Amino acid sequence: MKALLVEDDAAIALVVETVLVREGWSVRHVPDGASALEGDEAPDLLVTDLNLPGARNGLEIAHLLRERRPQMAVVLMSGDYEESDMAPQGMAVLPKPFRRAGLLAAIAQATEQVRDQA
Repeated sequence: MKALLVEDDAAIALVVETVLVREGWSVRHVPDGASALEGDEAPDLLVTDLNLPGARNGLEIAHLLRERRPQMAVVLMSGDYEESDMAPQGMAVLPKPFRRAGLLAAIAQATEQVRDQA
């Protein structure tokens, strides 16, 4: 299973990548949206920060990558997330800061939503 991690904060990226690898994912980490869109990669899972450097945010990256792979699970991480905010349909939102269990729950939610849409 392939995961794409888009996160500009190196410390957060290291934590997320470590958890994903321990769970059996093959992880490619990039620091921004432009790098995420390079090539024709179509990962099984996208874990991205909502607020990214550059012209595109995490939600835009998710939509563009889903054009390549409609069944891609998506976890959007955000330090600005409010409990009242709705997660975009078919995507899980993970408020920062988070713990390992929260990340795993968000991944499970995202993959379940993709299965339900199939």
